[in-house]
Amino acid sequence: LRYCTEVPGHKMANMLENGITPILRPGELGDMGYKLSAYPFALLNASIVAMNEALQLLKAGESPSNLSFKELQDIVGFTRYFEEEIKYKVD
Repeated sequence: LRYCTEVPGHKMANMLENGITPILRPGELGDMGYKLSAYPFALLNASIVAMNEALQLLKAGESPSNLSFKELQDIVGFTRYFEEEIKYKVD
């Protein structure tokens, strides 16, 4: 706590799941004076689990549940890209 109160500037807590330091929730970290918290392995672990599950389904000849193509385009940013593309189109 001294670090957050005595050292000027915004503070970031790097929460490494399965590491030595206990994992605290963003609200708890905010109460301690941290402005930003990162959980770098959370999404990496979840994506690896999801990819392994999808690969097992594909191996078994099944199809994993997927986003629609429109949902995928929106999430990745293609929809916004296409809107911008129209603005700058040369006829």
